[in-house]
Parts: sequence; C-alpha cells; structure tokens
Amino acid sequence: MISAPLAIGFSVLLARLGFPNDGLWGAASKAWMGAAIPEEVAKFLIVWFYIRRHPQCDSGGDLFCGAVLVGLGFALLENILYLLSSDNWIMTGFMRGAMAVPGHTIDGMMMGVFLAWWWRKDILAPAALVLALGLPILAHGFYDFPLMALDALDEASHADPLAVRYTLFALFVATVVISAAAAIWAGRMEMIEVFLRAEPDIDLHAPSPAGLTLWRWIGRAMIAGAVALALMGISKAMSVDPLEGGWLMVIALFPAAFGRIMTLRVPKQAKGFLSPWGRR
Repeated sequence: MISAPLAIGFSVLLARLGFPNDGLWGAASKAWMGAAIPEEVAKFLIVWFYIRRHPQCDSGGDLFCGAVLVGLGFALLENILYLLSSDNWIMTGFMRGAMAVPGHTIDGMMMGVFLAWWWRKDILAPAALVLALGLPILAHGFYDFPLMALDALDEASHADPLAVRYTLFALFVATVVISAAAAIWAGRMEMIEVFLRAEPDIDLHAPSPAGLTLWRWIGRAMIAGAVALALMGISKAMSVDPLEGGWLMVIALFPAAFGRIMTLRVPKQAKGFLSPWGRR
C-alpha cells in the first residue's frame, strides 16, 4: 500500500511536463505517463529497496511473493478510492475485482519472476531490471490505453468511430489474453524453481493434502464461473450486441487464468522455457 502514495506523487510530477490531455494522444499520455509508468515504478522501488533488503527475504521465491503482494496492496488502496467515489459500488467492485485486481497481480508476478531469476543468478542484473520494470509498464499501459481511449471517443469526432472502437477493443482483448497467459507461465515457472530446482528456503512448507485439495477445488470453481460468464458473452454477442458480449468474454479471462494457476501441478521434470505448459 506504500506504493500508492509514491505513484500519486510520480503522476503529479509527470503531469507537470505538459503532455496532451485530449483525444487518443491524451488517452495514451494518461495511460502511460499518468498510470503505468508512475504506478509500476513505485511498486518496483518498494520491491527493490525495501523487500529485497528485508532480513526475511532470503530466496528468489520470497522476492517473487513480495512483488505480487506489493501489487495486491496497491490494488487494495486503489479499489477503496474507486469504491468511495462510485455511485454504483457493487458493479464497480465486481468489475475491479474481476479485472483490475488480477491485472495488478499479474504485473507483480511479471516483476517478481525476473527479479527472482536475478536472485538465483539465472539472468544478469541489467536484463532483470529492464524486464522486471519494462514488461509490467507495457502490460499496464496497453491495458489502460484502450479503456481511456474509448472514453475519449465519446468526446471526440472520428470519421469511423465504430471501426476505431473495434480496433481499441481488439487491442484490449489481446492485452488481456497475453497477460493471462503470462500469469500462468510465471506461476508455473516459479513452481518449477521452488519444487524441482530445490532452492533452499527455510520458509517453505509443504501444504496439507486437505488444504491443497480445497485450494484446487476453489480454482476449479473459478474456472467454471469464468466459463459460464464466457458462454453468456457468446450468447449475447450472437443475439444482442457483439461488443457487449465481447466484454463479458474478456471479463472471464483473468478469473479463468487464476483458477488455472490454483489447479497447477508440479511437472515431473523441468525441460526449459516451455516446461511450464507441461502436465504431470
């Protein structure tokens, strides 16, 4: 949660640089200069200068989990602010719970996985820093930009606004799909590092069979709910409004991805970059 005030401060500083505020360029400026860059830099600074130096951070797994928790803490404070300012807090809470919270979590996972590689000496520090900061900024910016641009279109005139809307929607879908796949990949990669490469970690304890079973059933329930929501979206897209149905299908992607992560099993062996997609 400490990262949120830092991000606000960075946003104010960047706003003073005089970037455009209107139209698609204004949306791009707000997405990257007003949100993605200050927020991800703030998270990174907390992870790098506080969590990394904490006495209890003694493994790459701790660094990975710390980055994820920083993302969740930021999402918590941000969601409280959105809910307090919303007239329809139930819908706002649902939408942010299904999209914004997983989005911040995925950004933390991508930041954490490369910092964990650096900790284990699997990657050089410059590459780790570029990837750990650059990829979350790109993902965050490409997530926010289409949404902000769609809002900007309501106030701007375009020769073919419908075509522009579909293009922006397609960009948003691509970003969510790639982010969801990245989350599964990062979670599986960290599972391989912890369980197959046996990095010493005194904080690591095997879960109880009952707890693990419950965890996986919750994951299956999340996948089932996501599938049901996607089917509703398909039905609406075919019978009522393709764009509205498409939004329902997109909303189902992040819950499905995290449900999949909760049902992951450790593979018998790690075979390299693509091994996270194998099954037991």
